[in-house]
Amino acid sequence: MDSFPGYSQMLSELFEMLDPEKMGSSFRQALSVGDRDGLIKSTAAYFRSRSARPYCKHLDRSQCTRETADRAVKGDVTVINIPHTFPEGKIDWLFNPTLTTPPVNHEWLWQLNRMRFWMDLAVAYEETKDEKYAQAFNSQLYSWVATAGNHSDDWNAAGSVWRTIEAGLRMMYSWCLGFETFRTSPSFTDENICLMLSSMFRHCVHLQAHHKLRNNWLLMEMSGLYTFAALFQEFKCSSAMRSYAAETFSKAILLQILPDGMHDELSPDYHSVTLSCALAFSNIARHEGIKNELPSEFISKLELSFESALAMSMPPLISPRTNDCFTSSVSRKMKQALEIFPDRQNFLWGASNRKEGKAPSSTPSSSRFLPWAGFAVMRSDWSADALCCCFDVGPLGAGHMHHDKLNIQIYKGSQELIYDDGGGQYEHSIYRAYGVNASDHNTVLVDGFMQKREAPRKVDSPIDANWISNEKFDYAKGVYDDVFGPLVLCEADLEIPPRKMAKHTREVRFYKPDLFCIKDTLESTDGEPHSYEMRLQLDTVKMEQLSAIPGAYLSDFGAVYDILILPLFPEELETRLLSGVDTPPMGGWFVGRNDLKLHKSTTLTMTISGKKDCRFATLLIPVRRGEKLPETEKCSANSFMLRFKGKEHLIDLEDLSR
Repeated sequence: MDSFPGYSQMLSELFEMLDPEKMGSSFRQALSVGDRDGLIKSTAAYFRSRSARPYCKHLDRSQCTRETADRAVKGDVTVINIPHTFPEGKIDWLFNPTLTTPPVNHEWLWQLNRMRFWMDLAVAYEETKDEKYAQAFNSQLYSWVATAGNHSDDWNAAGSVWRTIEAGLRMMYSWCLGFETFRTSPSFTDENICLMLSSMFRHCVHLQAHHKLRNNWLLMEMSGLYTFAALFQEFKCSSAMRSYAAETFSKAILLQILPDGMHDELSPDYHSVTLSCALAFSNIARHEGIKNELPSEFISKLELSFESALAMSMPPLISPRTNDCFTSSVSRKMKQALEIFPDRQNFLWGASNRKEGKAPSSTPSSSRFLPWAGFAVMRSDWSADALCCCFDVGPLGAGHMHHDKLNIQIYKGSQELIYDDGGGQYEHSIYRAYGVNASDHNTVLVDGFMQKREAPRKVDSPIDANWISNEKFDYAKGVYDDVFGPLVLCEADLEIPPRKMAKHTREVRFYKPDLFCIKDTLESTDGEPHSYEMRLQLDTVKMEQLSAIPGAYLSDFGAVYDILILPLFPEELETRLLSGVDTPPMGGWFVGRNDLKLHKSTTLTMTISGKKDCRFATLLIPVRRGEKLPETEKCSANSFMLRFKGKEHLIDLEDLSR
């Protein structure tokens, strides 16, 4: 008797798709007489006794914890920073707590169904052999297959557990590791081994039929398909599935990785996804002895992509948050890179947190410009205490884009002094709307309106940013001359059409190793005067306006470094400090992503009103708390002498590139 609707069909599909010649005589005998119980028993016996899959042993376990495993046993999970305990420990795979406790975030249900905590269960079982972890896995697997195992036609819709990105990720990580780890446990029943195999096969049929045509989803979908087809070659279709996945993935990654190595969505987060998927392909092919299935261009493109991740790294060996992005570890990426490129000394340097290997080249400087992604990364050196700025002069990105051209982020050592928060969770809230717009970035608003461009998503030629980099200074320049519009928080905001109002030109010069000069030139393009508001975002609510330096502000992070914000024409500015402001265009919110939660911060605004054309000139100078502050002397209408740390810097606003 069927234990749930579709039970018999799942088992019939499985036994039809397994290759009898590979499954052995017991399976063939049971198949010949239609003995379902015998087929369940022989199939489970085969997979319990087959050799271990090396790929599963090499899956990253660094983020797995016993605490997460013990909570998962009790049905207590945390998804996208939102905890939930299911009654009686029974997980409801179709439940989303954010539907009753806003803000609504459909990612909660989707990411619950990635079963990330199954990896924690597997690691805990490997370490302890405590059957409670296997029992929890067995129970949860069965409940998922019984209640969610059949997908609807609207598989990518909110509330569906069959969104293709989840299907791919399940196959890549949690399901393959769960199966491999628990297959020898007596708590993982013969019946559930067969149901899981059948469901994995259904996943891959689904992925092959309904994958995306491009973007990072396609990479995860094909990685999941390839993982299953490589690890379960007992299925008749496995070879054809691998060929399809390898060809589709290779074409996609060759298109999505830009000539400078950055993924075309211009987010280090999704760049990491790309690297992880490519690494999964490479490792599976290597461990399963089918490396010849991947084209040669695949590896060279992958190496270039790892190089760009290192080029973009901030001093704590993390990536800057550009577009939708959480804090992404460059050290972790370099550890992955060493698996394929063990001779790369700069990868070893990053993977070992500077303890081994050799730092990237500093000739002619340690700074880097990625001309297709449009990121100018200005750094004093490769040390852990370096001063570093990421300046965005590039396109929107192919996906997950923010309206923030000309944005800057500044790190001194491990501290983020001027931040980009990454845009927050994928929820329906005013904070998410704010987080992806220019009001939550370090750029300029016009009449309270912000950037609203729709293109380009990618560029078809390298960007000319007038890039100069040498041992004394770095310089880059970018322009925003597209439309501005309101922060959309309600239906009425949609009725205000974006329009061209002004041209914004930003120049950034890094006076090594001490300070940055930001020059913003605004020109009216509609012939009307405007209010121009430059914004700087700081992750503190403590700011001091200095009486000794007109117009200057000093942060108080309570750490090693603070940042001095010194406008060179303070008499022209109206300044404000915003913290926790919810009215448009909003301000003073750090809209944290997966690793950081929403909290109040400071938005420093500097405004010039009633002008057709104007300019801002701002010095950004990291200082130690209690350190003697710099002195400035005006030399002419557009030049200043700054004295700091026993050195003199001539700030010539007529030409910052000299």
